[in-house]
Order: sequence, then structure tokens, then C-alpha cells
Amino acid sequence: MNDLVHDLRYGLRMLARTPGFTAVAILTLALGIGANTAVFSLVDGMYLRPWPVRHPGRLVWISTTTERSGGYDASSFPDYLELSGEIPAFSGVAAWDQRGAFISGEGQGQLVSVDVVSENYFDVLGVRAALGRLFSSSPAESSAQGDGVVLSDALWRKRYASDPALPGKSILLDGRDFTILGVAPPDFRGLEKESPTDLWVTPGGWNTMVPGAEREYQIRRNRRFSLMARLGPAATLAGAQTQLRTLAERLAVSHPADDKGISFRAIRAAEKMHQGLGTGLFLMAMAGLVLLIACANVASLLLAQTERRRKEVAVRLALGASRMPLLSQLLAESLLLALAGGALGLLLAAWLLDLLPLLASLSAIPAATGIRIDFRVLLFAIGLALLTAILFGLAPGLTSFRVDLLPLLKGEEPRLGARGRLPLRSLLVAAEIALSVVLLASSGLLLRSLLFSQRIRPGFDPHKNVLLLTLAPPVLYGYTQAQAASLYPTLAARFAALPGVASAAYARRPPISGSETGETVTVAIPGRQTSARNGPSRIRYNVISQDFFAAIGARLLLGRDFNRFDTPTAPLVVVINHELAREFWPNQSAVGRRILVDGEDNLVIGVVETGRYVDIHEPAEPYVFLPYSQHFSAETWFFVQTSGSAQSLVPAVLAAARGADKNLPIVDATTLRRYLAAFLAEERASAQFLGSLGLLGMFLAAVGLYGVVAWLVQRRTREIGIRMALGAGPVNILRLALGQGIRLAGWGAAIGFLAAGAVARLMSHRLYGVKSTDPLTYLVAITVAVFIALLACLFPAHRATRVSPIVALRHQ
Repeated sequence: MNDLVHDLRYGLRMLARTPGFTAVAILTLALGIGANTAVFSLVDGMYLRPWPVRHPGRLVWISTTTERSGGYDASSFPDYLELSGEIPAFSGVAAWDQRGAFISGEGQGQLVSVDVVSENYFDVLGVRAALGRLFSSSPAESSAQGDGVVLSDALWRKRYASDPALPGKSILLDGRDFTILGVAPPDFRGLEKESPTDLWVTPGGWNTMVPGAEREYQIRRNRRFSLMARLGPAATLAGAQTQLRTLAERLAVSHPADDKGISFRAIRAAEKMHQGLGTGLFLMAMAGLVLLIACANVASLLLAQTERRRKEVAVRLALGASRMPLLSQLLAESLLLALAGGALGLLLAAWLLDLLPLLASLSAIPAATGIRIDFRVLLFAIGLALLTAILFGLAPGLTSFRVDLLPLLKGEEPRLGARGRLPLRSLLVAAEIALSVVLLASSGLLLRSLLFSQRIRPGFDPHKNVLLLTLAPPVLYGYTQAQAASLYPTLAARFAALPGVASAAYARRPPISGSETGETVTVAIPGRQTSARNGPSRIRYNVISQDFFAAIGARLLLGRDFNRFDTPTAPLVVVINHELAREFWPNQSAVGRRILVDGEDNLVIGVVETGRYVDIHEPAEPYVFLPYSQHFSAETWFFVQTSGSAQSLVPAVLAAARGADKNLPIVDATTLRRYLAAFLAEERASAQFLGSLGLLGMFLAAVGLYGVVAWLVQRRTREIGIRMALGAGPVNILRLALGQGIRLAGWGAAIGFLAAGAVARLMSHRLYGVKSTDPLTYLVAITVAVFIALLACLFPAHRATRVSPIVALRHQ
């Protein structure tokens, strides 16, 4: 222990004697450790840290599949009720459904995320109130919960300034009064980490907000609830799965119309949360490259420091000093640098995490929850600091074992440009350049992929100011089909009459749904035994109103749009996309042709540009549009085109909707631009992140290369003077000084090119519109790396040409 204290004290004195070196080393390590700590905080918060609930290991996620859905999906409220009473392995089952609402009243209106939860939601999860109370399954408390809400800590602090007397006060949600029961704990914002919850209501509360909602929740086919169950003390997951299988068999018999082929699947909540961890590990690996660059950089600086002290080391060895104490001393200095860099890096990571909400709002990326600096992140940072101390401190320390005493004691200097003199430092700098090329090439591929995605014409104008409103099916809220059919044009007319609104339209689903609904129509050509697809085609479709194409900026290529003359008693008409027209009538006009849609004869009146209907990256596929006036649909989205900011018109649009019917079930509102941005959010975030890492890595590599060339020039000042005295000109000295740096950059770029190709193949599934072998990206990455390396070498090389021969010959 005394030896360690002595080494640390001596290390502090040595570091204090070289403040410039110490500052550069600490800052370099801080950048590497800070970047890695911030990324680990993201990955930990999103995929690793368990939910802040009681005994999270006992929670299981339940999903449902039927013959209609064809895959594991959400569950219905009747599913929840069946599971709550029929599965002995579960001590409780909780349900939630994420919706949206608008807070009005005091202050500026605000759109918030709402979780409609079962009354036992907080009980099952084991979450306690931070202020007031939460919902409870206790009969004594449940009577007052229908008009009560629970706020998140974030909403409580931001909108209500952390008012401790808030419980018991009123809040106006979608024009209806609710009582604030309490505030959830700060670290709990629901079970959807990528979409944090602002407040919670019970199904009874949602029915208060949207009258008639209980009828929607009674429909077994309406599967939109997520379910979380808690295993009993003696229950096992396998036993619960067996009981779920038995229940599914009974439901398939008792409710064949809705539950035919139904099955339930239970997985550990942690397993569900870990889905997507591969993305997080990829980001950590990329951040780890920056840390390796930082370690190589500092190792190179320490090697320079070791050379500076080589005479001291030689004298101590000549006097009989052991090599192990010398190694211990050098490692102690490395440890001091690593701890200082780790502390500064932790502050940098905290600052970066503080910027996350701002970055999320600017890039339309949902702000995730659970991302913060805690003891897990602190331990990670400490471990990272200790690891870096070994990584960059071991190499310089081991060089002390290979000291040739006689030349050092004579004061002999190595020659500039001599081969094989400093292979380790050369290797470190080349490795920095190589890792930088990997980062630059990877970020370049993602950036080109993002640019390709942003240039995709999705079948509408994504830059238009359009407000999207989601309308729950009115037929579930006391409307007849005829009343709902007349409600839609009434609402569109009210919206279009508002100041600042250019037009309004409605459709069964948004222009890009984001998920495969599985709903199609059969399309064929009358008189043909086979279509271009060798039989009647099952094609996805949308039901739209007139002016829909104009509202979203879709281009009508041929023919006309739907109009007021396309009544229910008029001949059936349809608009098709260009891909369907090209497939059925190649090199011919499709307008005026007859087409069978689900066996009914329709007239093609228009051809619209081919768009993307499920995912922005999907290939071009045939699609048909049917008029609302001839094909009623209970599901509805409204599209309100505005002349200015769409978001600013939310209160006015909601007020107009309430004017038509105060019980109108509008459940969400967003802008078209933000809606579309969500489809590219992950791609954009990855490109921005890797681009930042690439620039950071290249900066650190340039600093390392600059340090190597500068040290070589300084170390060989006397040789430079001799060469100049013998007639060498500035150009010769410049070429000589630049030579080694350029060779290192060239070798590093070549190695980086090969490594980048291997990494690109691993990330090929993340690329769209660009191949992992894209030559332009690699050329740009290598050019940037070599150019920055050249700049890093140029300044110390230029300084070498200004050395006076007389001064150089007197050097040392």
C-alpha cells in the first residue's frame, strides 16, 4: 500500500510538470469515456434496466394471435377479463392501451400521451404514488376513479410547477373535467419506454372522455390492449403457458367467430424489453471504436513521455533499480490520467443526456424514459476508466523493459525517417486512422441511406402543413352507420371553414399505416380468365373522401378525383395507382376501363402516383382507392391542410369538432410532417450518432498524428540542422518530415478500408438504396481521413523547415 501511495504521489508530481500533455491526455480520455458512458446510459435505459416496479423478474408479457391476425399482437379487453379470472398461475393481470388527449384550461393547450389502464394496473406492477394516490383495485376506492387521472412526474413538474397541493384539483381533458388523484414516481412513465406516458385514466375515465368507449372495449376483435401479468409465488412460466393454452382452446370453442385459432403467448418481461438490444450493442461497439482511438492516442503520448524520460530510466537501471517498480510507477500515472478522464467524461455524458429531450424534439424522435446517470452507469464509467488505464498504460510501461542503456547514456539520437525505430507508436497511429475510417465509412453509408429514404416520394407531399386527427369508430359510440356517414362530410366542412385552413378530407387509414393490416380487396379485369398475376389479385386499399389527394399533395396522373356526383346510387368508381395501371394495362390508358373489386364492376376514373402504403422502404405495389360515399368505413382519419403551422390549429380544430358533437371521439392529433418523421426516426438517429462518432474519432486520430510528427521533429532537431547545413532545402525537409506521417495515414486508411468493408456487411440490413460496398462512400471516407491526416502532419513539418541550422546543431 505504501508503494502504491508513493507511486501515485510521484505520478502526480510528474503529471504536474507537464500540464500541456496532462490536459490533452485527460481531455482525450474524457471524450472517449464520455461518449461510451452516454451510449451505455441509452442502451441501459432502453434495453437493460428493469422497469421500476416491484419484483420485475416475476412479470410476464402476454400477447395474442388469431387466424385473422396471423401473428402475435395486442389483446382485447375481453381477453384481459378472461385471463384475469382463469389463469391461477397469475396473481394479477394488468391491461393498458396508449391513446392521446388534449389538455386545455389554464395555460397553453397541450397534447399528451394517455394510457387507458385497468384499475389494478399499479397494484399488479407494484408502483406506489409519489404524491396523492394511484388507481386501486380495492372496491372501497374504485368508485371515485372513473373521473380521476394520475399524472406522470414529468407532466406534474413541467405543466404544474411541482405543485404539492395538486391532488384533488381539476384538469380539463378533451373538454371534460377530471380530478387529479396523484402523481406517479419520477422513474415510472409507463411500460412503453420509447413512448413515455403523460397521464393515466381507467376505462371508465376514458368513457367519460369519449362516451360510448365501453362498447369498443367489449368487442373481442378489437385487440389494442397490451397485457402484463405477475406470476404467483409458486408459479412457473411453463405452468402459466399450459394454462393459457387450455384457456385458448376453450375460447376458440365458445367464441368461434372472434377467437378461432386464438392462442396466447407469455414471455418474461425482460425478454420483451431486450428485443432490439442488437441495435444498442451495435451503437456501443461503434462508440467503443472511439474509446480505442482515445486509448491509442494517449498511449502514443505516454510513449513520447517515456522517451523524454529515457535517460532518467537508463540512469536508474544502471544504478540497479528493478524494472517492475518502474512499470508500477508508469501504470500509476496511467491510472491517474484515466480516473481524471473518467470523471470529466462522466460530466460530459451527463451533459449529453441533458440534451436528449431537445434533440428528440428537433428530430421528431420519441424521448425515451429511464435514461439517466445512476450507480449502474457510474460503475460502468469507473470500470471503463480502469480498463483504459490498462489499455493505454501497459504499452509505454512495457517499453521500459527494452531500454538499451549504452546508446542512451551516450546521448545518441535516432535519425529522422529511420525505419523500424518506433514501430509501436507507428502502429498506434495507424490503428487510430484505421478505426476513424471505419467510423467515417459506416456513418457515410447510413447517411447516404437516410438521404435516399428522404428522397423517396411516399405518394404525397411530406412537406405540406397537414394536421392528422384520429377518429375512433363513431358506430361504437351510439351512431348508426347513416349518422356516421353524414358526420364525416359535416366535420370536413367545419374544418375547411376555419381561418388558416385550406382544405379538409378524410380516409380510412393514413397514407402510410406503419403496420400491415392484412385487409385487402380482390381485383380482376372483367372478361379475363386471368389477370397479370395469373388470377384475381388481393390488393391493399384505402377508402377516401374527395379532396383527399389534394389535401396530402398526392399527384393525380390521369383522369379525375372523386366528387359529389359519386353518390351511393351512382355507378361504382375507383381510382388506382400507377403500379396497378401499369400491371393491368401496360402502355395503355387505364382511365375508362372496367375493373372488378370484390366481384363488383367499377369504372376507373383516375390514376394516382404510386406511393408507400405500409412502410417508407417497401417496393412499389398495386393499390386501389375507393370513395367513402360508396364504401362506408367506420375507421377514420381526418387530414386538415393549413396555410401556416398545423400544430397551432389543434385547439381550433378540436373546438370545431366539439361544435358538431360534444361527445365526438377524437383520440389523437399530430402533424403529417411529424407522423412521417417517426418512420425515419431510428434511421436518422443512427446516421447522426455514427456521424458524430466518426468526426470525433477523426479529430482524435488527427491529434495523435500531429503529436507523433511534432515529437519526431522536435526529437530530431539536431539531425535536421545537419541536413540543412549540408545543403538540404525546405522542400527536402518538408518531404522528410511529412513522409512518416503520410505513410502512417496511408497504411491506416488501407487497413481501415478492409475493416470498414467487414463492418458494412454486418450493417447491410440497415441500409436502403445503397450497397454496403458503395465505392463512393469508401472513397469519401478515405479521402477525408487522409486529408485531415495531411493537415495534422503539415504544421509540425512546416515548423521543421524554419529551424535554424546553427540552433539545431547546438540542440542538446
